[in-house]
Amino acid sequence: MCIRDRNMIAYIWVNFNRNKSLADKYLLILAEKRLTYHAVFAKFITGTAVNRRSFMQYIEILKKSILLMRRLAALTLAAFMTFLSVLTLGIDALSAGKRHPEVSKVNVLLIGAAERSQGITTDGKYYYFSSKWGLTKSELDGKTRVKSNPLAIPQQLKDDYGLAHIGGISYSKADNCIYAGLEDSKVWKYPVVAVYDADTLKFTGRYYILDNTRHTRGLPWVAVDNDNGLLIALDHSKNANELIFYDIVDNMKYVKTVKLSETVKSIQGAEMYKGMLYAATNNDTQAIYKIDPVSGEVSKYFDRNLTKGSEGEGITVLETEDGAVFHAIDMGPLFINAFIRSYAPVEEG
Repeated sequence: MCIRDRNMIAYIWVNFNRNKSLADKYLLILAEKRLTYHAVFAKFITGTAVNRRSFMQYIEILKKSILLMRRLAALTLAAFMTFLSVLTLGIDALSAGKRHPEVSKVNVLLIGAAERSQGITTDGKYYYFSSKWGLTKSELDGKTRVKSNPLAIPQQLKDDYGLAHIGGISYSKADNCIYAGLEDSKVWKYPVVAVYDADTLKFTGRYYILDNTRHTRGLPWVAVDNDNGLLIALDHSKNANELIFYDIVDNMKYVKTVKLSETVKSIQGAEMYKGMLYAATNNDTQAIYKIDPVSGEVSKYFDRNLTKGSEGEGITVLETEDGAVFHAIDMGPLFINAFIRSYAPVEEG
């Protein structure tokens, strides 16, 4: 309702007893404009058998009706979310017999799933997630949103380099920042590392364009080695044969390349833990690999074996009271939910 129309209604309310013909004229104007909301007022303001008391009674009925509709909408939404939860958990149960056992898992639906569709990292107090365009910060329950930056790629980087995709992310203790791999999707000309403030999720203004002759198919993820002040990336997003190291302190200066003992396909994210790099893949078994960053020795840590059609995403590490250390994301087959699965360390013989 615009201000002019509200004033008209007020005028009618004050004057209809003194000048009913004028009131009728204004109400006719409102009717011609097909303002249903105003017509309701008109019915109760000008009716000969209706007074202010009945008008106020109508308002109370209207308020109760709106409240009832809101409650019904909330119940409908709750029922719908319950249905989706049961559906996605049922689909997940199809792989229960062959899936690597989780210590726990969190199922996030719809918008929450979209916000968690790429990478994950942690500072020990919060989880940080990446989506194609944004960043989200949550409590360690994985669900409770603390802060969100849904459009985290700065316009300048979009315009200058065509960046359109955020990949895996990693937390840096030294500067309390999130380092993110950004890509100019399917162009592979500008592999960029962008830096975001962990408290606010805002872009710090710092970014680094890496050498596309080293990173020949984008920059799907980055991992921070907090013990040595290094950033780790790979040479190829689909078939990784090398790890490439940069000095974070020295303006992302290239340090070295380490040849892997075997090709690892479709790494989606990685984090350092006790001197080893743990990489989550989206290969046929959504395997987690353990990589020695010094020698390049690769060994399969375990297969996740998710339900067919699921998509393995990023991984982070955090020792929790329930014995879990590795926390990995996967998108369900319908892409309406995301699981955050927590795994205990594997005993190696």
